[in-house]
Amino acid sequence: MKRKRILLSVLVFLCMMTIFFFSNQNAKTSQGLSDQFAIKTLEIKSEIIKKEVTEQEKENYIVKTRTFIRKGAHFTIYLLLGILVFMTLKNYQVKHAFLYSILFCFFYACTDEFHQLFVNERTARFFDVFIDTSGASVGILSLNIFDKKKREAKISS
Repeated sequence: MKRKRILLSVLVFLCMMTIFFFSNQNAKTSQGLSDQFAIKTLEIKSEIIKKEVTEQEKENYIVKTRTFIRKGAHFTIYLLLGILVFMTLKNYQVKHAFLYSILFCFFYACTDEFHQLFVNERTARFFDVFIDTSGASVGILSLNIFDKKKREAKISS
């Protein structure tokens, strides 16, 4: 039990540090990472459908998908953070772990956006806090539903 608590706490910390690392990148580096991801997905798609992609098509695809990729990354990393925080609090048997997990992730998203005010060419956006908190909430809610279904299955068997 103690090892599991330590492991979960370390995973929460590592997830938070990952978020901090990405938020600490300047705008050009951050956008470049998103663009590389877009190019890689386009290359995979191109291989699957067996069609060459022109440079112009590549550029158009990057422009079209950039926002989706960036906001999707926000949502996904906070989904993971939400799950890890919720699992950690449940493991410590914290009352109202569901609510505290969401509040923790909301607070961390706020501090993350505040941190970006001090990073070259980055801005703070409340919309990103909304996306981050939504991702965390989906992760927490999904895990909560899964836990309830698991408990119900144990009771009925």
